[in-house]
Amino acid sequence: MTTSTEQAVPGTRSRHLLVLVSLLGPAAMAGWALALPYQLSDEPAAWIPKLVADPGRAQLAMWMLLLFALTAAAGAVVVGLVARRASRRLGTAGMILTLAGFGALSFSGAGYDAAAAATVRAGLDVPTAERVLAQLGTFQAPTVGTALFVPAMFLGVALLAVALWRGRAIPRWACVLLLAAIPVVLVGGYVATAVNALGWLLIALGFGLAARSI
Repeated sequence: MTTSTEQAVPGTRSRHLLVLVSLLGPAAMAGWALALPYQLSDEPAAWIPKLVADPGRAQLAMWMLLLFALTAAAGAVVVGLVARRASRRLGTAGMILTLAGFGALSFSGAGYDAAAAATVRAGLDVPTAERVLAQLGTFQAPTVGTALFVPAMFLGVALLAVALWRGRAIPRWACVLLLAAIPVVLVGGYVATAVNALGWLLIALGFGLAARSI
């Protein structure tokens, strides 16, 4: 009896760790959106002064992006493995696309904010910072990464949700929330960062529930 109990504890702890890692990535993106001192829909002339005026929130947002980069891929793999048990093709495709989307976002994440803040803090004006950002946009790799993030990640999350629905790996209401999170995150980019954060929290909830069933 003692032996079986001792064996069960590590398994429970490992599952808790997988749940934590799986939800941390999307939760970090929610934290990033809430920490931003500007709205995602702001033009550079509007968001650069806000960014420079509130360095504490700017730094917090960048730390949130680092946390996302460190945990998002692991979470996508965990959820992908659960989804593959229900539907090998859908789960595999969803995992690969989500990994690609998360990777693209991690690559292109904080670069523009850091470049703009550093330019202004070096004593240059906002129009100069805008020109620096425009030049950053001429580098193909970050531009492709930013463009790849949206279709890859959201299609990947949608496929994972469908696979999880088919296998009843998580409650079906959680699958619906995962699917609903996609337009919420997208709309939040144009409406308010709080809406964007809500969408990421919905993804975090779905990923955490999926990881519990691994």
